[in-house]
Amino acid sequence: MANKNKTFLSHILYTGMVLLLVVAGASAKNISKDSNTTASTKEKFFKSNQDVDNAAETSKTVIGAVEKIRVIPGNFIMKARIDTGASITSIGIDSVEIINEDGEDWAIVTIDDITTRHKVVRYIYVKRHGAKAHKRPVIKLRLTLGEISKNVNVSLANRGNFQYQLLIGRNFLNDRFVVDVSLKNTIAPMEYVEN
Repeated sequence: MANKNKTFLSHILYTGMVLLLVVAGASAKNISKDSNTTASTKEKFFKSNQDVDNAAETSKTVIGAVEKIRVIPGNFIMKARIDTGASITSIGIDSVEIINEDGEDWAIVTIDDITTRHKVVRYIYVKRHGAKAHKRPVIKLRLTLGEISKNVNVSLANRGNFQYQLLIGRNFLNDRFVVDVSLKNTIAPMEYVEN
């Protein structure tokens, strides 16, 4: 009788173990299936977001680290350094005279022997490493690169020590251009026709 009980208990234990292994195997299979679904879902999510990013980038014009920009007024072309680190565009000037008329500041600006008059939009303070901060007037200029022409705030600077007299900042680049620093002179500015 004791042997029959041992055999019966052995069968119950054996059957219980088999059932446990079957259930564990099914659970492992479901977990694996869920993780594949999750991975697939993640993959689709990232791919669709990447496609959106790529679509946004492809609607923008790719430009290089140096481009030719048309400057208005004056209708002259300058080589410009494209600087995504600069928040505001800056132009090198030969001279500037600030005059006040009826409480408003005006800048008499000479660039490449062309003198123009502009309302001062505001002043900014620029500090270079190891130097005192200095005040720069900001005016509006129309800049053209390729088919894009835009009125932007431009700070007036003495850029005599720099290779490029025009530095194009994010206020011109935002939402219009993607910069590939391995390129130069990718597009010419369109012609300017005065109305």
